[in-house]
Amino acid sequence: MKLRNINRGLVLGGVLALGVVCYSVYDNNQFKTSKPEIEQTMKDYIADLTSANVGSSDKLKSQLTDFVDKHYADYTTSDNEYASSKSGLLDEINQAEVATQGGDITSAEYDIKEMSINKSGADGAKVTMIYNVCYDVSKGDPTFLTTNGISTMTSGNYTNSDNYEPSTSSYKAIFSYENAEFYLLRTSDGWKIATSSDYGYGEDYSFDDNNSDSVADESKAESEIVPDSSAESSDSAENTDSEGADSVE
Repeated sequence: MKLRNINRGLVLGGVLALGVVCYSVYDNNQFKTSKPEIEQTMKDYIADLTSANVGSSDKLKSQLTDFVDKHYADYTTSDNEYASSKSGLLDEINQAEVATQGGDITSAEYDIKEMSINKSGADGAKVTMIYNVCYDVSKGDPTFLTTNGISTMTSGNYTNSDNYEPSTSSYKAIFSYENAEFYLLRTSDGWKIATSSDYGYGEDYSFDDNNSDSVADESKAESEIVPDSSAESSDSAENTDSEGADSVE
């Protein structure tokens, strides 16, 4: 009798283990089929983020609010205290004095250099990204939105021009984000961002009117010129699969 109970327990344990393995394989396969959608979601995110920062200051607050509402999911719990959520970003936008800034971003160019996508939890994904943005600024130091929240340019600290005057000089502001991190959730409206953050970025300003340098390196993976708050994301990136991650290079 005891032997029968032991054998029955072993059988049930084996069935349970097999079920767990089968579900894990199924879940991982399902996630692999979602990677192209997640990749496109992030391409659209960067394009829309760049575009939302372009335009006159009187329209900027509504543009940034619409951007956050479109791309972020309602999410209140995070193990990363430095990450930005939807509610936090909206609070920052509402409090920022974007309508009284001394200059406007007139156009922008972005360059997605690398993107990796990994599974995170049952219905989540972790995306890490390296990308650059180059903003054309009419004058002054505009406020703009980043993955970490509202920021303000500091061109006066980086000027390489003796003729630079903050109130009148136009320039290029170049930001290099080396480790942007996103956690995404699968929702009824598709993949949405739960939290976003970046750890360390380069900041540079060009005041030479004849300087044609931009954020692009010798090999552009993906770039887009964004004039006057309008952008269309480019799909020219080549996708490569690696163990546990996809890259856009």
